[in-house]
Amino acid sequence: MSMQADIIIIGAGVIGLSTAYHLACRKDNLRIVILEKEKFHGAGSTAQCTGGIRYQFTNPVNIQLTKISYPHFLRFAATMQYPIYFRRRGYLLVTGKENRRQELHNIIEQLNRLEVPARLLAPKDIAAAYPFVLTEDLLEGSFCPPDAYADPYGVMEGYYRQCRGLGVQVLCNTEVTGIKVQSNRVAGVLCRHTRQDGRPTEEDTISAPAVINAAGPHLHLLARLAGLALPAAPYRRQVYVCAPMPAIPADIPLIVDLDTGFYMHAEKNGILLLGGTDRDSAPGLETVVDRSRLSNFIESAIGRVPVLEDAQITRIYTGIRSLTPDGLGILGETEINGFYCAGGFGGNGFMHAPAIGLITSCLILGEQPPLDPAPLSPNRFNNAPIAESALF
Repeated sequence: MSMQADIIIIGAGVIGLSTAYHLACRKDNLRIVILEKEKFHGAGSTAQCTGGIRYQFTNPVNIQLTKISYPHFLRFAATMQYPIYFRRRGYLLVTGKENRRQELHNIIEQLNRLEVPARLLAPKDIAAAYPFVLTEDLLEGSFCPPDAYADPYGVMEGYYRQCRGLGVQVLCNTEVTGIKVQSNRVAGVLCRHTRQDGRPTEEDTISAPAVINAAGPHLHLLARLAGLALPAAPYRRQVYVCAPMPAIPADIPLIVDLDTGFYMHAEKNGILLLGGTDRDSAPGLETVVDRSRLSNFIESAIGRVPVLEDAQITRIYTGIRSLTPDGLGILGETEINGFYCAGGFGGNGFMHAPAIGLITSCLILGEQPPLDPAPLSPNRFNNAPIAESALF
């Protein structure tokens, strides 16, 4: 049956839910419908997220997105009435390359100007604080104490419950099959619902003057339904879950080797999450584990944290992140009036979801956003924006 809405959001991940929440909070009686093709909300990229929240970026836009989002995480459990286990442990970025070293200096200078506590660490300081880290080949590291973790499921579920309480309609098992455009203005979507027996319904129409594409790794595919070519592509990210190790304390910061992309952080129970070294993987949406990458990953992991040679890998899983050529996300109205995109944040969508939802809601409601989103515009790619290089 045909439906009428004020705003349609495609994707019930953390960005789509944050956007719906901010819209519903800022204006009463909006008819907001979220469409999700999976069986449950948050079952896509959000479910595979490791939960990091950091200030340490090279691009000032990303730093500002963290500054906007961070207070939301601080008060999330109180205001959203759902626990997210927010904990400050910091991020430690290390490098043995001179060009990366200069990037660390630039990061620290930017953060200090913004009064975010952060400092450079010499290899001897890193060795003293974290003796399990091999430092012989390092030039320098950077450490930002406010960098943190939060539980992605808790954040997603908190937004979801608040959205439902505010009257947002969430339709799972519903795949968008077309974007309706009339005279260069979005008019709604075509979609199919999957029944419990697995059979799809006939194509339905949901009309709305505003549609937000928050489809995560499917961002470019949904844009293509509207006749737009977005330079965003999905990339697989493997995460290696390891049993706790006595030599690695449970309260370590998230440690990133910028030279190889290897990263490691510990959950509150000491379980280790390891990843990285796969930025050069081929684009794709399959979440199968690629064991051919295991040897290269182990080499990078042991090369920075030698005790990991004795680590017990208990599970390997794969998530998908959407990357753009400049490493920045896509946020704003497209060349089709009323059709917005919010995605392509390269795995940083979780940590920036509060800011993304707030900014998107302001744009749709004609209000002044807390950040000029022009550097993130979906129409920016004919220019030469400043790329984000602190990606791993």
